[in-house]
Amino acid sequence: MTCATDHTLLEKETRYENAVVGAGTFVEPDVTIGFRYHKDGGPARIGHHSMLRKGTVIYGDTVIGDYFQTGLYALIRAKVRIGNHCTIFNHSTLEGIVRMGDGVRIMANTYIPSRTWFGNYVFVGPGVTFLNDREPCRYDVMPTPRGATIEDDVVIGGGCTVLPGITIGERSFIAAGAVVNKDVPPRSFVKGVPGSIEPIPKKFDMINNRVCMEQKVDFWHPLVEDLAAVDWPEDWGRREWREWREWSD
Repeated sequence: MTCATDHTLLEKETRYENAVVGAGTFVEPDVTIGFRYHKDGGPARIGHHSMLRKGTVIYGDTVIGDYFQTGLYALIRAKVRIGNHCTIFNHSTLEGIVRMGDGVRIMANTYIPSRTWFGNYVFVGPGVTFLNDREPCRYDVMPTPRGATIEDDVVIGGGCTVLPGITIGERSFIAAGAVVNKDVPPRSFVKGVPGSIEPIPKKFDMINNRVCMEQKVDFWHPLVEDLAAVDWPEDWGRREWREWREWSD
């Protein structure tokens, strides 16, 4: 059993055997950066002020921008390009050959296959599955798999399934649990199984909040300024929490 709070803060740009990681980055234990998957593979490059949490695996031939964060046991395979202020949370997988712009936030337990394209400021809720082949292994001649294209400022709710080869247009909102099986025009609202497409409601017709999408420090980051502010809601009984914490100390 481990009760440590270990992490390493890189005070300057640091070069590893097959990776370069920017200054100000926190690296927790059991992180693999620049995994050499092939003898001809290149290095991984990660920008400054990032957060790489325990169990993260990042292959070589990967370029990632500044203020990048992973959750526990995130997997990022090769030939991935990720912009600034992006997040890949716990147990999510990028299978390689994936492009993400700036401010893309991928919540926990999400699967993203090869040849999936994301624009800027896209939010993907937990447990979303993207696919890149409608009829896997049912061809005489196998085509090249192709995932979805997700344009700027899209929101995809938790538990959705996004089928291969489709485009979700900018500022669209996909309701939780929907199955998206065809192209979605910009500024649309999708719900249900299979997903029905409607004009986006007025209250959702906006770009994604940039403070939310460019979050530099989450609740569990070592640089959280006021840990006491991360507390139970008042109606849960904060006094009970404080008494329990005093007892545990």
